[in-house]
Amino acid sequence: MARMSLKVQSARALRAAAWRIERPQTGFRRRTPPPSLDVAALSGADSAPGSRSASWFFEQFPRFYQTSATGLATARLNLRYEAIFGENRDIFAGASVIDIASHDGRWSLAALATGARAVIGIEARPELADAAAENLARYGYGADRVRFITGDAHEVLSTQDLKADVVLCLGFLYHTLRYNELLDGIRRTSARHLIIDTFSPHMMEPTPNVDLVLEYGDEEGKAVADAYTHGPRVLVGRPNLAAIQTMLGAYDYRVERLSDWAGLLRDNSRKEDCDDYANRERITARCVDATVADA
Repeated sequence: MARMSLKVQSARALRAAAWRIERPQTGFRRRTPPPSLDVAALSGADSAPGSRSASWFFEQFPRFYQTSATGLATARLNLRYEAIFGENRDIFAGASVIDIASHDGRWSLAALATGARAVIGIEARPELADAAAENLARYGYGADRVRFITGDAHEVLSTQDLKADVVLCLGFLYHTLRYNELLDGIRRTSARHLIIDTFSPHMMEPTPNVDLVLEYGDEEGKAVADAYTHGPRVLVGRPNLAAIQTMLGAYDYRVERLSDWAGLLRDNSRKEDCDDYANRERITARCVDATVADA
């Protein structure tokens, strides 16, 4: 093989040096590991047998057994009240509340009846927002205590100057994939507490996971088509607890504790349609502003 000329050798050396200078510095990227998942610490000590008997809250408000095609199992609805509100009464006393995806107003009413001063519900479907206002008016809650905004929750939170002490995000995380918008909007409310109730088939796995699903936007109880939707189906995610912790941390929130679903299912004989909670594929999480709680 003929020896390379000095000119060729010099050109190759220059190209190699340029590649070393310009290539990405992959070995020195700054990465923050996701927070460790300590389910035992978030769940707390086991409750005493008999201490988690349900109050059957919605027996006082039976309209909510008929006004929606979603969540008609009465035992499930009442046990969810205990997990969401019964275990968190301290944060609702005198609080202003935002109810994301407020549906027929069931959880907005529950917040008011548990001590909230005022509630703003955000609902994308106009017929449900109208039904919610009618339902609450029937039970004596008028515009001085509650109002419902019709619109995309992400856009409403980002464009309107809404403030709250508590934000409810109940059954909504698995109907969106726009988590940056959602959490930025929640952060803009200056809420100290956030209650999340959500489902993932991988909920308790230690590695952050977002399960991707397609939903039809014309079905009640499914995602609503938005500006990013192509065709009749909406791309949504189902984040597990580790993913939720990671996303919350990016906006200075953290999971404070998980509701005691084991105790609720132990102490109540009526518990039909609660297999997702029993299998720990669905959770209710109380979250807190980390900048305030850790100060």
